[in-house]
Amino acid sequence: MAEQIIGSTRTFVLAKGFTQVGSYAALIGEDDTRRLFAEVYADPDRPEVRPQEAYQAILSSMQPGWTLRLLQLFWPDPAPRLGFQRQVNTWQPSSSEGLDILRQGLLLAVQESPLPFARRTILEFALSAEEGKAWWDGLSGLCMGFGLRVGYLDQAAIEGLTRWVLNPALDYQPASINGKTG
Repeated sequence: MAEQIIGSTRTFVLAKGFTQVGSYAALIGEDDTRRLFAEVYADPDRPEVRPQEAYQAILSSMQPGWTLRLLQLFWPDPAPRLGFQRQVNTWQPSSSEGLDILRQGLLLAVQESPLPFARRTILEFALSAEEGKAWWDGLSGLCMGFGLRVGYLDQAAIEGLTRWVLNPALDYQPASINGKTG
């Protein structure tokens, strides 16, 4: 197997397209590997989130020779800004000119301010054998015990990820991943 350079985007740049691996979309790497992607995020219903222990469990459950890349990306997060904008829009226009100017000014400020960023954790797994698919299938259950959820990326989300990795434009609006925008 070819040596991977840490931080390299070569596999994104030279990807050959997509294929289906069971129920998962897989990016075909330049070395013909099938690359599966998932986002790991905190379970909002679990107060005890232990990502370090989860990452240790993930790595210790892998077989020798498997390749897993952990990407920590700072991704535009429109949710806080949109939430505040929706709240201000519910305000009734005031008969007092001063208060209405405040409401209009807040709406304008929210529209003009840049998006905040959220850190996103993405796993990229180079599937090399069929037992790797069984491991990938069980990843969600493995992480659940540590208060984490795994959202497997579909083709549109992987394409959005590759665009962001290769061209992190600050005004880019990424595709939704598992019902979450941003």
